[in-house]
Amino acid sequence: MFKYLAYVSRQSHVITDNDLKELLSKSRTRNSEIEVTGMLIYFHGSFIQYLEGKEENIDSLYNKIAEDRRHQSVTEIDSGFSEKRAFSEWSMAFKKLQKDEAFEILGYKDLETAQLFDNYQSPDEHPALNLLNNYVKNL
Repeated sequence: MFKYLAYVSRQSHVITDNDLKELLSKSRTRNSEIEVTGMLIYFHGSFIQYLEGKEENIDSLYNKIAEDRRHQSVTEIDSGFSEKRAFSEWSMAFKKLQKDEAFEILGYKDLETAQLFDNYQSPDEHPALNLLNNYVKNL
């Protein structure tokens, strides 16, 4: 069984494309070492991330992310256990998402980052999970 965890967070400072490349490079190396796979979406100053792996590795990694100064408002939106990985081939898949792409995926005319931090009755209603699920289906 693998633990999965999805969260959203806001960047704490302006992040350049080079910063994102460096973050991805380090994350992919570290995740490979601890057998964590997943997906990271960067959307207008917010991160949407899905992590999967051994429970202790996911819990440890999430705690580090929650304490990382590059993140603000770290909010878990879903977690659980699965027998199969969604991103088995990716130490960290990545997508820098634009608003027009979010519209095509979700049908939201104007998905705003604030909506990612709203409370939803069910995780299935959360736009961040809908974005992640869309990428899983299209891999």
